[in-house]
Amino acid sequence: MHFFMLNGNVDIKSDKLKRGMIKIGINGDSFSLSDGSGYIQISSKKSRIIFEGPCRIALNSKIRVVNGILKFGPYTRIGSGTKIICNGGKISVGAHTGITFACTVMNSSFHYIYDSEKCQYNNRTKNITIGQRNWIGNQTTILGGTITSDDTIVGSGSLLNSSYLKYAEKNVLLAGRPAKAVKFGLKRVFSPKIEVKVSELFKNNDLEFISSPEFIDNPEDIIIEM
Repeated sequence: MHFFMLNGNVDIKSDKLKRGMIKIGINGDSFSLSDGSGYIQISSKKSRIIFEGPCRIALNSKIRVVNGILKFGPYTRIGSGTKIICNGGKISVGAHTGITFACTVMNSSFHYIYDSEKCQYNNRTKNITIGQRNWIGNQTTILGGTITSDDTIVGSGSLLNSSYLKYAEKNVLLAGRPAKAVKFGLKRVFSPKIEVKVSELFKNNDLEFISSPEFIDNPEDIIIEM
């Protein structure tokens, strides 16, 4: 990972500071080898990255903060090759959320647009708020104005560009370009311990699904992977 234009600030807000709690440029998802393209840029004095706890940022990721605030909640994970561009305003990633490989999170169109019918300029930047325990599928694009509720799953290749808070507490699966709600009641399994139990259910068969009582998932168990 390359670090340059480090003119802003990095804040670590946690009651449990320890060496290695923030890992940058590691092969966390094992989907690619390092191509030397990964970087973090904090362009100006008004630029800030905030870590509220452990965080894992995989290799080849590109993070650029220009006059904005980028906040990672505790136990967040960023996949390899993902781009995060905070061009003013704020981008917030909720606790235990995973943004998988080759995604783009961008809160600005970089250029102003003039609306000649309304005789007004439109702001080029809108904030992004990603809820807690979200799982963002690979190659998803998240644009300014996006707000997701807690426990949202986003299908691979989707495009998010608005508020989805009306699906709060429904465990929604969003998918499509632009993304729409396609199913409710789905919960991503976070605990490696529970994944082992579920894998046993599917052992020696190729069934599409297996009926079973729900194992109680604990996102805190994800610290094993951090």
